[in-house]
Parts: sequence; structure tokens; C-alpha cells
Amino acid sequence: MSQGPSGVEIRSPAPQPRPGSRRARRWGIAIGAIVVAIVVVAGLGGWVWRTTSPPPSGPAALTPAQVPITHIVVVMMENHAFDNLYGGYCPVSGPNCPTAVNGIPPGTCVPYDPTNPLSGCVRPYPFTAAQLTTANPPHEWNASTESINGGAMNGFFAAEGAGTLPFGYYDGRTVPVYYDLAQQFALGERFYSSALSYSLPNHWYLLAGQSPDTGFNITTLQTTYEKETYLNQANSTRTIQDLLNVTPSVSWKYYDWALPPYSVSISGPRGLVENSAYNNWNPFAARHESYSRWYADHFVPRSDFFNDTAASTLPNLSWVIPGVLFSDHPSANLSAGESFVASVVNSVASSSAWNSTAIFLCWDDFGGFYDHMAPPQVDSLGLSLRVPLVVISPYTPKGLVVNDLGYFESLLRFMEWKFGLGCLTTRDCNAPLPLGYFDFTQRPRTPVLFPTDALNATYPMSASSAAAAWQMVRDQGTGSCTVYCVDPVRWSSGPPPTNLTRDQVD
Repeated sequence: MSQGPSGVEIRSPAPQPRPGSRRARRWGIAIGAIVVAIVVVAGLGGWVWRTTSPPPSGPAALTPAQVPITHIVVVMMENHAFDNLYGGYCPVSGPNCPTAVNGIPPGTCVPYDPTNPLSGCVRPYPFTAAQLTTANPPHEWNASTESINGGAMNGFFAAEGAGTLPFGYYDGRTVPVYYDLAQQFALGERFYSSALSYSLPNHWYLLAGQSPDTGFNITTLQTTYEKETYLNQANSTRTIQDLLNVTPSVSWKYYDWALPPYSVSISGPRGLVENSAYNNWNPFAARHESYSRWYADHFVPRSDFFNDTAASTLPNLSWVIPGVLFSDHPSANLSAGESFVASVVNSVASSSAWNSTAIFLCWDDFGGFYDHMAPPQVDSLGLSLRVPLVVISPYTPKGLVVNDLGYFESLLRFMEWKFGLGCLTTRDCNAPLPLGYFDFTQRPRTPVLFPTDALNATYPMSASSAAAAWQMVRDQGTGSCTVYCVDPVRWSSGPPPTNLTRDQVD
């Protein structure tokens, strides 16, 4: 037990189960058991007992030394189910599609009321450019479980309460850069978000293979009791930074914002307010140790990513978190998110790190949008809805579609496995490695650059647009980025939305 700022006691309270969920009670017990059983810490720089990950088997029977990837970059975007972004991508094989993708099945019609077959149904429909900005459908625990409806995937209309919005989907006309990325590299069609909830728990799973129960259950974190309980649970939840602290040879950075003094951070509101311990996209910010001299230098502004690629100082592990206006989180404009992602990919592609880097582009939860595939039950909590995973690397074959099971802990395990870090929980220790996205027998591919003005991009990407992207890099200097690297200024119509604030986004 220790004292946090302002006299807040840092300890692990009994986790609070989610209302009406027996599985949640077992999850709370499991967290407590894991913390008590496998964590031994002697001071901030002390020894940490590490759980041993089982060796990979079958197609994954490579050794870490046989994988020529020494830089792993995870870009975590926001709030889109697989069918919402890629449900219309490559429905059949053809010139631009070596493999057909498991998108929205032909003839799909989702009932208004699953208990009443005569109530009618909603057919998924393509969005237009007018829907690059949309409202924000519900996507917390209740909405997620009701939408899934025991695996029938037919409860979306009532669960979301958003009319037909959840059934719209984008295509190559509306999100050309995302489609170009999939066509040029690899798309995972059986990749799932980890937590049946909103952003904060899913970001925890990406970093820890688990989530504090309070953050899972309470999306407001408004009262002093809720905040203190969350902080206590966050401080007793082991994350990959605990493994990295005892492996100083592995460099890492979290590219989002530099952490302030913890005494300032603890008083902030929920959501995405920078300088807040309750930031939904930065679970590390809730942990007291993040602000210590052992960790604080690893938390930097996202603009530093572009400086580091240009300076050939990219760390071994990178998490790149977008700003709210180019995060893809409704009501942010998706063209701004595409442009940001293109800038990230281009900065690596035009740097000396290209031949040794794998970029994993994913979205943190389904955002309330429809997907037709029931998530598998990997443990008592299961998984949440399917989300896209795009993998960009010089060892990724063009147009690859991967049907291997994966989830956020797969990315965490890949980091742990490659650099010999051990692992943290049953989830990440047993998560399938994402090795099916690579062919390490091939020579490194020539870099591909993508248009950073998504509004003028095309799918399939033309030779002229690729040449224009290369020219932009030459004009700006190797590794440089466009205005989208920090704050986008271009939108499909008018200025950025004024009704979206960082403390309203989940």
C-alpha cells in the first residue's frame, strides 16, 4: 500500500461486477487472483515475476530470431466494426482482389425485432461522402451484448437506438486510402476487439491483456469514489510497461502526449482530456509509476513519431494514438483519419526503418456499427465484435487476406514473444501470434506510399497517385509529414466539427 497524490491511497479494492453479469463477477475475482498470485514487485525498479508464454506451434513455429522485425508499430484508431469499413471490400476474387473477403453476405437483412419475424428488417447500405461524419451509436457493455444477441448478430436495431445508422458501410469510393492499404498489404478478416465494451477497456487489453473492472463497468468516472476506485485498480493491474522496465534493452514510446505531474493529472475529467489520468485512449496515464523517472520519458507527443522516423531513432515498440479530430471516432471525419494513417505509414516507408518494421493498424471497438460474424468465446468473457486489422510491412504479400483468429492480445503477445518479455495473463499468454500476415522467405518489398489527401485519393490506387505521394515526400524531405500528422485542416465540407470535445469521446 502506498500514498498517491492528494492523499489518495493506492491499493487494490475488491473489483465491482458489471450489473447482471455472472461472468463479470468471475472476471473481477480473476483479476484479483492474478494480481495476488503472480506479481512480486520490490520497489519501482524491483524484480517482476514473469509468466512464461507457451511456445508457438504449427505455422507459427518460427523462433523470434527468424523474424527480421525489430520495430513494431501499433496504430489504434477508433470505433468501426469490420463490416462497417470493409464489409464491401473484395466480395469476390478479381483483378484487384486475389482473395474474396468475408464481408456482408448478399441478401443480409437484420430484423427490427428478432422476436417478431413480421416486424421487417434493415438491409445494410453503402454510405456516401455525406456520412464521412456521423453520429456516435452506443457501444458499451449493454449495447454490445444486446447487439450480439447470443451469437445471432441480430439485436443491433434495438440495442443501438440509432435508427438505420449502424447498418451503413463504407467502400472504396468513401474510404479509398483504407481500401488501398488493404489491397497493397494485408487485411485480417477474423480479428476481434477484446472487451465487450467501449474504448478504455479495449486499450487496456492491448497493453495488459486485462482491464480494471471499474473502467469496464463505469463509463462516466465522475464521482470521487469512482475515480479513486479506478486508480486503485489501475495501479494494481500489470501492463507491458512492467515487463519492459526489467528489459531495458527494448526501447519503447507511447506517442500521444507527454504526461504532466500526476498531481495535476489526477484531478482531470473522464474521456480524452490530455493531462487526465482518466484518458480513454491512454490507460498508462492512470498508473502512478508512469509519472516516475523510470517511465515518464516514454510518453511523448504523437508528432515525435515523425521526428523519430526521420532521425532513424524509431524505438523497438511504438503505440501511435491519433488526436480526436483525426481518430475516426464519430463525429470525426474519416477522411482526416485516413490522411493521418497515410502519414504514419509514409513516414516509416520513407525511413531507414522500413525493412525492419511491421505496422499494425486496428480500430479499438465496433463503435455501435453492424458486423455479421459472431465473436468466439475464448474464455468466460468471450471476445467482442470483429474489427479490421491491416498489416503493413516489407514482408507482407500484396493483397493478402488472413483468416487466422486474432485479437488485441495477439499484438501484445507478438511484442512479448519477439523481444522475450514473458507475458502477463491467460489472454496474452495464449493469444495466437499474427505470423500469418508475413512471408519472411520473400525479399523485403519496395515501400509503397499513400496519398495523404484522402479527399482526392482513389481506389484502386493509381500509379499517378502513388507517384504524387513519392513526390510529396521528396518535396518535404525524407520522413516529413503533412499537416495531418498533428492536426488535420481539410474536411469533406466546411471546418472541423465544433460539437466534439475530448471529454465526450468514448
